[in-house]
Amino acid sequence: MLQEVRGAKLLLGYIGFFLIFIGAIILVPLLVLPFYPEEISEAKYFLAPGTSSIAAGFFIFLLIQGRKKGKLEGHEDIVLVVLVWVLAILVSAIPFLLTKKYNFTQAIFETTSGYTTTGLSVVDVSTCSHVFLFYRSFLQFVGGIGLVLIVTSAVSDRRGIGLYMLEGHNDRLLPNLVKSARLIFAIYFLYMGIGILLYLATGVNFFEAICHSMTALSTGGFSTRAGSVRDFQSLSFEIVTMVLMLLGSTNFVIHYFLLRGKFITAFRHYEFGVFVLLMGTIFPLMVGCFAAQYQSFWLGLRYGSFEFVSAITTSGFQVVESYNTVPPAVFFCIIVLMIIGGQSGSTSGGLKQSRVAQCLLNVKWYLEGLEKKSTTIRVRHIVRFGQKEVLSAEEIKSSCDFAALYLLILAIGTTVISATGVPFSQALFEFASSLGTVGLSTGVTAFNASPIVLWTEIIGMFLGRLEIVVVFVLIEKTIKLKNVWMTWNEKKAT
Repeated sequence: MLQEVRGAKLLLGYIGFFLIFIGAIILVPLLVLPFYPEEISEAKYFLAPGTSSIAAGFFIFLLIQGRKKGKLEGHEDIVLVVLVWVLAILVSAIPFLLTKKYNFTQAIFETTSGYTTTGLSVVDVSTCSHVFLFYRSFLQFVGGIGLVLIVTSAVSDRRGIGLYMLEGHNDRLLPNLVKSARLIFAIYFLYMGIGILLYLATGVNFFEAICHSMTALSTGGFSTRAGSVRDFQSLSFEIVTMVLMLLGSTNFVIHYFLLRGKFITAFRHYEFGVFVLLMGTIFPLMVGCFAAQYQSFWLGLRYGSFEFVSAITTSGFQVVESYNTVPPAVFFCIIVLMIIGGQSGSTSGGLKQSRVAQCLLNVKWYLEGLEKKSTTIRVRHIVRFGQKEVLSAEEIKSSCDFAALYLLILAIGTTVISATGVPFSQALFEFASSLGTVGLSTGVTAFNASPIVLWTEIIGMFLGRLEIVVVFVLIEKTIKLKNVWMTWNEKKAT
């Protein structure tokens, strides 16, 4: 009987499995070449890293192939999630490096922005080939679903649940995780297909339709045009993009209820309270400011609506020419929206509306307690997916602690970027965009940007996508293991 595989060997075996998947991601853009045969010379940039990753992954996976697999213990699940993301970024950056147009920092930046669905870019898309344009969009499409979630569909529920939750998901639609993953795929591909058809109806070609459908739904923001959505000068194109961005930033559980016809259950969810609050305060302010700037209510409504949706969904598409010329109030509003972000269990980033709602409710309940001066312990309730549930003190504390940590990192990142000579307001805008995995930029993030700026944003994007806590827990576990190892060596020496 074969011995159960555990520990480092199990971890390494799973890494091999993910390497096969990463290699396949790199090879997918080659499907574009039959439609653009003049770009066949670009195939070499993808073939070598893609096939090498698959081959290496296959031989590593043989360590656990056909053997009974144990459970990832201790901090091993956290190590696996972080390693998968790091490996995916490193390996997927190779095609950019092989072109010799980008240095290591720039290549890592672009792939990190892709997988984390941020949308900040150092690539000049006006001179970029179709195969690389598709590659960038496809990275965001994969990142939107989640690297771990995709492979989880092929892993048993018992072993996959820990990894799935660590990647920032809480959207188990069905009792069985594998079935949930496959249902999410079905919803995701359904919306993408509808998006492609809607884009085609606006008059764009199929290539741009599929690229924007992938990046809008994943709330990514990569575009095939240098001026983003603005370059299309099409109201219908903007409306389709807004619909897809909103779908991508909505919890997949809500999509599940909507597709089953349970509309009341879908919209009776406490996160919508935050969205309604923002619609009643920030949205009219943005519309009014744009209307005053362009001296047209309709242009104010058009630009205000799009920029509001793009920021709150953390998508990063834009219709304004430059954020350096928007009214100061709009500039501030966009920063606030980028920090808040979309709903939990969606493809969007930011703090998430669930945490913001819990923090706001906690403040409300605290003020009510001061007013009533009552020592009675009250049970706090929220409506989650149509069901009235108790909101525990632990959950509220977790949300408030996360918000405090998020804002602290935002302050640190902004300070680092501003130390390079970038004006503070622009530094805040750029790092809020990075940490919230948004993609909007004032122009600071560019091909010739300082490596310090790019690496600060890379760290911000990575922390924002893995929801910060996972990375910090790994660091804490590593420090503890190092201390244990040092203590053991000291005892051994004596």
